[in-house]
Amino acid sequence: MATKVIPLIPSTNQTLVCTLPVDDQNITLQFSFTYNHIGKYWWFSVIEMPSKVLLLDSAPLVVGFFPAGNLLRQFSYMEIGSAFIVPANDNFIRDIPNFDNLGTDFYLMWSDTE
Repeated sequence: MATKVIPLIPSTNQTLVCTLPVDDQNITLQFSFTYNHIGKYWWFSVIEMPSKVLLLDSAPLVVGFFPAGNLLRQFSYMEIGSAFIVPANDNFIRDIPNFDNLGTDFYLMWSDTE
């Protein structure tokens, strides 16, 4: 099982394309990350490339514990992998990523479908 860190930075809204090893094949996905300043949380959307089919829209980036922590668990039928927000250390274990620490104190990890 390969696990990949999605390269995020603490910044305003960002879009990036990544080719990821999922379920013994490579898939290319476009990610859009947006910070909700009023609600104080990040959300993301996923588009399959090169078809540009929207697979997931406005999913919140929340910290959770296995198996509930898998952001894609309810979407496993799409076979686009599993995703987890992982705190960099125990100081953030009960927190959520804020505008300033996504990609530094919290990482988005992607791996095979559960």
